[in-house]
Amino acid sequence: MKPLKIQLHVHTHDDPTDKPKHTAYEMLDFAAQKNYDAVSITHHDQWYFNEDIKKYAEDREILLIPGIEKTVERRHVLIINASKEAEDIETFYDLARYKKHHPHSLIVAPHPYYPRGFCLGEKLTENINLFDAIEYSWFHAKKFNMFNAKAENIAKLYRKPLIATSDNHILPWFDQNFSLVPAEKNWASIHDAIMKGQIECKTIPLTAAEFVKLTAKMMLQFDIPYRFRSIKKKLGMVQLTK
Repeated sequence: MKPLKIQLHVHTHDDPTDKPKHTAYEMLDFAAQKNYDAVSITHHDQWYFNEDIKKYAEDREILLIPGIEKTVERRHVLIINASKEAEDIETFYDLARYKKHHPHSLIVAPHPYYPRGFCLGEKLTENINLFDAIEYSWFHAKKFNMFNAKAENIAKLYRKPLIATSDNHILPWFDQNFSLVPAEKNWASIHDAIMKGQIECKTIPLTAAEFVKLTAKMMLQFDIPYRFRSIKKKLGMVQLTK
């Protein structure tokens, strides 16, 4: 069986938080060019899936899997094959209840040990039974990969599969990090393979120059605008309370 090429962490312009430049349609066109078999759009705190985009993916022989990157107690959690009810998750208790009632969803710890406030950090091991897999992040270089190394060690310790994703915000880097799974092109088969640890991570480390350039680009394109929008929102809320 030829393994499926999958990408399970993708953001598009409809993401309410980061707003990458590419649309979901442009992303699917790019994914088709790179021979992907399955993709999950995982916007921040927004479940994104409809018949139009599903059909667009099918026309390109791509299985589109509904997903979300949910903020849970201020930490990011990936839910693949998510239902819209996942938007209501706010706490790890909520996540546990969701997992119980949605056994065919895949709960993934994204970029857990990067030094950002929204990364899981110690919350991963505190809630390890809620997670089915751990992400191997695309954002690393040959001599700068200590955060993935820690994720890899935790995955081995707790016997969790690693999933390589692109956490894609900048389309040309979509194919930098992905996974291969020996499965049929349907979610039940893909989910079963991942849960059995039958998954291979494929990654291309960034060069030092690429790492520096992309760090600056991510800050200018996403981090600073997000902080500015957050400040404006808080100021607006203050004005409303006066």
